Amino acid sequence: MTLAVQTELKRSWGVSVPSGLENAVQQAEERGFQEMFIFDSDCHQMESFRTMAKYVKDPLKNVLLQPDPEVDYFQKALYDRLSGKWGQEVTRHMRGVETVKRPETSESRAPFQEAEELIGIYTELMHRIGIKSSIVLPTQMLGVSSLPDIEVTVANAYIDYMLGNFLGKYPEFLTLAYVPTNDPSKAVELLDRVASEKGIAGLMIPGQAQTLGGSDRLDSIYELAQNKGLPVCFHGGRSGFHDTYKGMEFVGAHALSFPLSVIRHLTSIVLSGVPVRFPRLRFVFMEGGVTWIPWLYNRLDDEYVKRRIEAPLLEKLPSEYMKEFYYTSQPLEQCHPEMLEPIFNMMDFENHLLYASDYPHWDFDVPSVIYDLPFLSESAKKKILGENARKVFKLNN
Repeated sequence: MTLAVQTELKRSWGVSVPSGLENAVQQAEERGFQEMFIFDSDCHQMESFRTMAKYVKDPLKNVLLQPDPEVDYFQKALYDRLSGKWGQEVTRHMRGVETVKRPETSESRAPFQEAEELIGIYTELMHRIGIKSSIVLPTQMLGVSSLPDIEVTVANAYIDYMLGNFLGKYPEFLTLAYVPTNDPSKAVELLDRVASEKGIAGLMIPGQAQTLGGSDRLDSIYELAQNKGLPVCFHGGRSGFHDTYKGMEFVGAHALSFPLSVIRHLTSIVLSGVPVRFPRLRFVFMEGGVTWIPWLYNRLDDEYVKRRIEAPLLEKLPSEYMKEFYYTSQPLEQCHPEMLEPIFNMMDFENHLLYASDYPHWDFDVPSVIYDLPFLSESAKKKILGENARKVFKLNN
């Protein structure tokens, strides 16, 4: 069967399916994924910002395109971050990180990733493993908030690059509009310009953003999102807090940083009363797993009942607002499966969890991670794998 799947994919797609994904293709066939609506709420392209260079002006364009940076600290830091070298990313030097690979991943190692290559991955290949369409996020956008001088420029270049190559052309390919939180007024200009474009499924704020989610500096952004009917998504990450994880190995930094980066924003959003002030706004918290949720659920309630005066806008317990939010599944923690069922029940995940793969990163999850959970009904599986996303992102397909 494995050889047959490989042969068929090579014949129809033109290249061999990445080693390991043939198992996912077989799972899709055995579980009938082709008959279901499966939506991937978070996957990535492994781009270099050089691919976006034509959408920006000098001097930034020159920095992006030159083969080697000048011997200048700011220029070198900028070049390293935007060219893909990630010289300032704290966990990249950690022992063993470069050897942590999964054969299923297939990101391009070329300096430019052509649109046709990405479309091949996110349509033909994703269809084979059962995914009908995906929200695709350029990975390096997650670190741009630490470069406030050029964040707005890069955010505009990113969305223009996506509009020029993918959005509205391929129904399988959607994205989130990056929010440059360092300059909320410019962010509103950008979002107002693109919010109604085909393929824009929502807004994204990286977990590394220094402006907390409950800050009133973001009110104009939230008002626009609420009026446009777009969810605001906070995406976890590990860069941007160098001192916090300094001295840790990659495994420790990775385990802590992703959930903690979204926890800080969620906590700020709840205690600042954002859901009260913007009652129709939907929030999605991405790529933090799920097992942190009951800890925060309990911790915030316990603190709040002792110090209600510090959160005067709240009309109910913090946990009740948390239950109204949405969460993506990846990476779904599976070493202690007995913990998952009570979490799913407590948070009404049948209606509030969104399947995400995080493809092509080394810890990505295929749809069977959700489908094979023994305590989920068939209806719940279909909701989590696609129907919840259809509601949250207002998908037409």
